[in-house]
Amino acid sequence: MSFEMRRRDVLVGGSKLALGAAVLGLADAGTPAMAQETTLRVTHFGGPYQALTDIIAKPYEAASQTKVIYDVEISPGAMAKIQTQKSDPPFDVVMVSRAWGLRGLKGGLLAKVSPSDFPEASHLSPDIFPAEGWGVGTILDTIDLMVDTKQITTPVTSWMDLWRDDMKGKIMLPSAVNGATAFGFLACLVHAIGGDLKSQAAVDEAFARLKALKPDVRAFYADGAQPNMLIERGDIAVAPQFAIRIHNSTRVVPQIRKASPREGVLAVPYDLCIPVNARNMAASKAYINFTLTKAIQEAMVSSLLVTPVRSDVTIPANVAPMVSIDPKLVFFEDEEYAAIKQREWLDRYTREVQS
Repeated sequence: MSFEMRRRDVLVGGSKLALGAAVLGLADAGTPAMAQETTLRVTHFGGPYQALTDIIAKPYEAASQTKVIYDVEISPGAMAKIQTQKSDPPFDVVMVSRAWGLRGLKGGLLAKVSPSDFPEASHLSPDIFPAEGWGVGTILDTIDLMVDTKQITTPVTSWMDLWRDDMKGKIMLPSAVNGATAFGFLACLVHAIGGDLKSQAAVDEAFARLKALKPDVRAFYADGAQPNMLIERGDIAVAPQFAIRIHNSTRVVPQIRKASPREGVLAVPYDLCIPVNARNMAASKAYINFTLTKAIQEAMVSSLLVTPVRSDVTIPANVAPMVSIDPKLVFFEDEEYAAIKQREWLDRYTREVQS
């Protein structure tokens, strides 16, 4: 089966679906069309997210008379630009990882929102709205294991499988420089061992296990694209990785698959947030609400192979195995606690595991 053919079909079909059903969803949500065209500047992470032009922007423009212009920005860059231009922010809506949303709110850079601002809120899964109110999750990524199933023929079902003999010399782990992936990987191990990120005994055991694993690790990656390049060449066979990145390699090399360990995978929400002093708060909220509609969520799942933020989406049979949709498998971290512990854990990872 060709993943590329399916993606093209999904993009075309998803756009039509969004333009039909999702436009009605916008009207049902009580979002009025603008009397004259408004322009919204919105960020996304680039790469596969370029598909959002077809999935979201075009149907939203048709439904609301609001033109959407996308800028490619990762979380640190977007927040830095908002900080330097706080009185007149360059963006109306920003896509950021959850840790950056928390920092942005605490730094006075993001406007506080609540579920009452979004008519689609009642359909969303738990934990999609951070309690502090810096934004709303539009999609979920997860941290799983990326596996070359030709090199690793025994199914990978647990985080503890990294210590199997058939993994030796074939493992690539994130570097502490790649803080988001490294901390997320550590969180998955601690959760697998103790079920609670606040368990110091589980933290200590995770680090002891990783120290023992080091001789079997081929390399540590600072750039998130590196393990995908190496596994596609056959130089490594397994690496912790974001699910969306894994799916990008699966489309190129079908034997590269996502393995979601039974102990659980970390949910990585990508939140849409509104800067303080945004030019058009109402239009920004309407755009965010549009991304939460059933049709748009279905189109994003099928195109990007992400986990939806609402439980009533219909997922095609050929897509479902590649999407983490079991709520018992996906766990959320305490962002406040993670922010407190991130530097400590990454420093320890550098000392005890990498060096």
